[in-house]
Amino acid sequence: MTDSPRLLLLDASCLLNLYATGFLREIADTLPYQFAVADYVLEQEALYIWLPESDETREERVTVDLSQLVSEGMIIVMRLERLEEEVTFVDLAVSIDDGEAMTGALAFHRSCSVATDDRKARRVLGERFPAVPLVSTLELLNQWAQEESVSNVELQAAMTRMRTGASYVPGYRDPLYEWWQEVIHGGT
Repeated sequence: MTDSPRLLLLDASCLLNLYATGFLREIADTLPYQFAVADYVLEQEALYIWLPESDETREERVTVDLSQLVSEGMIIVMRLERLEEEVTFVDLAVSIDDGEAMTGALAFHRSCSVATDDRKARRVLGERFPAVPLVSTLELLNQWAQEESVSNVELQAAMTRMRTGASYVPGYRDPLYEWWQEVIHGGT
């Protein structure tokens, strides 16, 4: 293992998914990545999650606050700084959403990995930049659960919060879909 962790740029959906678990700090601390996010994603896209109110029939919108994690260096905020990055961003934005395009441009030019669940973004980035590693929310969650021996009860609670707070449900094509189903429905 190298001395410094590999940079992992989270797109808005992965960031919101992990934030909604209530364990973003623990996940970031455990995994062999330095989490990063594009400034655009942080400022324009990953703005809030939903939490059930006490009567559980209504939901409350809660602002995403990463200021502590950013100030502690657990999450790095990255900006487009060079012309090449901006050109790649504009080129990608023709095919995918701005946040994913910016995340992809930064990852390509700065040799980072990308965390995204968006099928189109995964396809476009995979075709354009096959050397950029792609990971999913469930891969990150599964790796954290294994590394930290997270109990199924705690993992189920995290997945339930992710499903409610970030409206995340993996597609049946996801390689970890069966694992998700087992955990979310209380299986072993």
